[in-house]
Amino acid sequence: MVRNPNLPIYRFNVGDFECATLAAFTRDIPSPHPFFAPQATSEQLAAALARECLPSQSLRLYFNVLLVRTGRQNILIDAGFARNAVPAAFNVADNLASLGLEPGDIDSVILTHAHGDHMGGLLDDAGKPVFTRAQHFCSAEEIDFWTSPKPDFSKSRLDEKSQAASIAAARQVFAAIPFSRITPTATLPDGLTATLAPGHTPGHINLRIRSGAEVLHHMVDLGHHFAVMLPHPDWTVGFDVNPDLAVATRREIFPKLAAEGARVFGYHMPFPALGHIQASGDGFRWVPELWDAHL
Repeated sequence: MVRNPNLPIYRFNVGDFECATLAAFTRDIPSPHPFFAPQATSEQLAAALARECLPSQSLRLYFNVLLVRTGRQNILIDAGFARNAVPAAFNVADNLASLGLEPGDIDSVILTHAHGDHMGGLLDDAGKPVFTRAQHFCSAEEIDFWTSPKPDFSKSRLDEKSQAASIAAARQVFAAIPFSRITPTATLPDGLTATLAPGHTPGHINLRIRSGAEVLHHMVDLGHHFAVMLPHPDWTVGFDVNPDLAVATRREIFPKLAAEGARVFGYHMPFPALGHIQASGDGFRWVPELWDAHL
């Protein structure tokens, strides 16, 4: 059966900022345990998925890029997959075209961390930068980790072949693009502030997008699946460089977002990736934002 794609763009506002969720991909992962939730049994993971009326023997991942248009700058937060790596994925440049934008219209790109599903779209098939006019940002800790002589994966469950592939891909991006280093004193584009949220990678960041009284918290990869890491913050994923630190970071940030009633964007939350985090028992739950037909 031919599957026709749904529209991969959802527009919304944060104060005076016009934003858009750009869907990059969905991927179904069969037999996800123990790559997902190695702290649990396969039966416990299946039960967590079933509680959300999801198939219990596979896990669907979502990938969502965020565009922020402040009126002064067009800011892209992450860039999705490389077209040649995942041909079935939505290409960010194609999504931008649907909004009347070209890659040359992007003023700033913020790379939240150097994993292929976030940075692949920064380079074209020839390995050249896609967003040629943009100033690119990434945390100093992230750049230093991936470009060090031997990145420390001693706490990770990722196999050596995948480690080597991840290192090579990150180094290709950092060699091809001059990045401005995000530090505690660095200035980011209009209305954006970054905080270190380490564990998934050493330099993984979260972002706050503020316009007037309205704020959007981008939690990036603090949770890879709403039915897994939110109700069970101690469950991790094989991509985590330091799983224990990833858990500690979730345990620190999720309660704050819940207490604040923050509006949240999550890279791996179901499209359009907007919602709130609510305390629930010993964990949390994802409450999707209601779809709005108007910008």
